[in-house]
Amino acid sequence: MSSEALYRCEEQKLNFAEVFRYQYLITESELGDFPMECRRLGGWHVHTGSHLPVARIRDEKGKDLALFLGIGVDQGGLIEVSHTLKGTDAADLVSFQVIEKWLKHVAGRYTLIAHAGGQARVYGDPVGMNGIVYDAASRRVAASTLLCLVRPLIQHPLYDHEIVEKEGGKYSLFHTRDAHVRRLNPNAYLDLANFGEHRFWPCGETFQSSASEWPALYDEMAETTKHVVRSIARSHTTALPISGGQDSRLLAAMIGPEIHQIGQVFTNIHNYASRIDAAIANRIAQRLGVEHQVFDKRKVRIRKWRAQKAEQEYRIATGIMGAAPKEIRHGLHLQLADGAVVLRGHQTDLLRAVFLTRPHPDQRTNFRWQIKRLLIVPRQRFSNRIYRRFLPFYEQWYDTLPPEAREKPIDFMFLEIYYSSTVGVTFPALNRNFFMSPFNSRRMIELALSLDDMYRRSSFPVHDILWRQNRALHDLPLDYEFLQVKAPLDELETNAILGNLIAQRREATRNRAEGFMAGGRKMRA
Repeated sequence: MSSEALYRCEEQKLNFAEVFRYQYLITESELGDFPMECRRLGGWHVHTGSHLPVARIRDEKGKDLALFLGIGVDQGGLIEVSHTLKGTDAADLVSFQVIEKWLKHVAGRYTLIAHAGGQARVYGDPVGMNGIVYDAASRRVAASTLLCLVRPLIQHPLYDHEIVEKEGGKYSLFHTRDAHVRRLNPNAYLDLANFGEHRFWPCGETFQSSASEWPALYDEMAETTKHVVRSIARSHTTALPISGGQDSRLLAAMIGPEIHQIGQVFTNIHNYASRIDAAIANRIAQRLGVEHQVFDKRKVRIRKWRAQKAEQEYRIATGIMGAAPKEIRHGLHLQLADGAVVLRGHQTDLLRAVFLTRPHPDQRTNFRWQIKRLLIVPRQRFSNRIYRRFLPFYEQWYDTLPPEAREKPIDFMFLEIYYSSTVGVTFPALNRNFFMSPFNSRRMIELALSLDDMYRRSSFPVHDILWRQNRALHDLPLDYEFLQVKAPLDELETNAILGNLIAQRREATRNRAEGFMAGGRKMRA
């Protein structure tokens, strides 16, 4: 059998080519009649699904250097078809240094297999959004667990699989459901000679800046986001979800005029909270001058067999056997254009320091608290027994952090461990659309982490950027403000108490903006 995933699809009468159309498999041996397109690079066979974009990277002499799997944008634009990387020579190991410097500025969701100087390596995007797992015994790399396996799955002995399936627990710390298939740390490369991992980023970044530098950082983030979205929208149908929260609004503001190139701007409704999202999102769309589509589970009808089939596909495609997202269970994913690139606001939440919920000095070294945040089990199930079981693996990861990253261990835990075990699992399995974040580059992450921790924790960078990019969006209510007031939905823009909250936020942001103009002397977290 060429793949356990293919066997499972045949067993359940599912179309393998559809289920895995955004995934990939890298093997040393030739598979023969395998239902994926195959390309060769340096003795390795790279199999890709029908909808996964692939670009061939060449050195300055025109020789094959790498294959880029997914969607990425560098400083020159979209990486597509045939791409020449300056300063490289496929015969020279130094080319890997050039690749690593280049990848710092590549934004998107991707996996790269490179061959230079007789060596082969696999690299990924900063949070493993494209999915990278490997089995050293069979010498295979893939986007998901079952696709990587050439044998039946062996249950990982450290996990309660029923909790993962029924209560949303995570296979974390680079583990997968299989005992021997490992998830790659996204900021390490995989040496295909011995399947060893080697961290390559961060590499010399300080993750520090003064308040007087922040406006320039904000503007670079916004201009880069515009460039990334513009480059993608020129070649792909796109969609943008918006809500009443901060991340999607921030992304919409940074996209700027390029939002008119987005094919669908939409909001999904599952419950009362998402109805608030839809109401606020409608106002956002009005101020942006774009059409807003609302997909309400109460109005969307999907046949039971089709929903069940979509859940089966998702479970096999993730390899974790957990419940499918609500969008799939309710059929809302079918409302998006088939094959559209869905732009998500992931990594912008670094500007809110979402994991820094405890300002206490011990936060950086409180491993128990940090492991609990990984949601290996639901919070109420976390115990000293769970903590002790996973502590050695957390310490192994922590020991790989260079000094500059140890100044921001919570953020790096969030980026490397939490994200790779969540979006790195789900995004490749969403087989109708290609989900990605245009903010997902190491340079953008560096800029975000250069801001003061407690300033980020107060969400001030989000408000600052909204103020600089689109004040009309800044002055709309946020979901937490609306919930604080508990006003009826039709009072979004007329409720006096809500209006006062927004006015206070507006005044605070204006004062900070004046502080920037004064050279940052007034800035306080």
